[in-house]
Amino acid sequence: MQKILIVDDVKLLREIHKRYLANSYVEVLTAEDGEEALDIIRKEHPDLVIMDRYMPKMDGVACCMAIKADPLTAHIPVIMATNASQKDDADEYLNCGASDILSKPIGASTFLDMVKKYLPAVNRRGHRVPETLDLRIVAKDREFEAITEDIGEKGVFAVSDLSVSVNDELTFSFLVPGREVPLEVEGRVVWLRKGGGASGFGIEFLKITGQGLPILRKGELKEFIESKLKKSG
Repeated sequence: MQKILIVDDVKLLREIHKRYLANSYVEVLTAEDGEEALDIIRKEHPDLVIMDRYMPKMDGVACCMAIKADPLTAHIPVIMATNASQKDDADEYLNCGASDILSKPIGASTFLDMVKKYLPAVNRRGHRVPETLDLRIVAKDREFEAITEDIGEKGVFAVSDLSVSVNDELTFSFLVPGREVPLEVEGRVVWLRKGGGASGFGIEFLKITGQGLPILRKGELKEFIESKLKKSG
């Protein structure tokens, strides 16, 4: 499982950003200053760091420079978070080795769009519900069988040993519970899971095909997911 480290001296912001990632297959780590962040980075080797600029003990710029100065951690991308009024500091952030900049306040969509540039496992497309459904996947001119681990309105996780790569496009079908006609979908592989659970891959829906109007077929899936969420809530 990929790891994201969120570094901010304001606990509320750490918790808000952590909640943004609640629907994603990632482990979220947190730190309240640069010194604590460095300790965690050296032990846990996160795949991405999102860090505030102004913090006690060690600020974000100093911490980012320390990350980039260490050959064992220099490869880790760092996103610097700054207040909108401090945009003039952008050159300083990039010069210290930051890969990107986020301006506070940071909404969920902006946050997840940025993070997904670096970690495709991040889900920016709403709630997923756990559900085991049979999938029939057509890829490389062959048909394969798989099962779902979870599903949302815009994507699904397929448990399968099928060899695919990120950005591979494929077609697949599954039967929404309570319906009689399978939903046929064109999709794209957006992330892979190897280890830390059953092997498989996340698929982003691109287009609803097959029988019936696409908008009505999407409605069937949405209705099913909403009913599952109500039951679990």
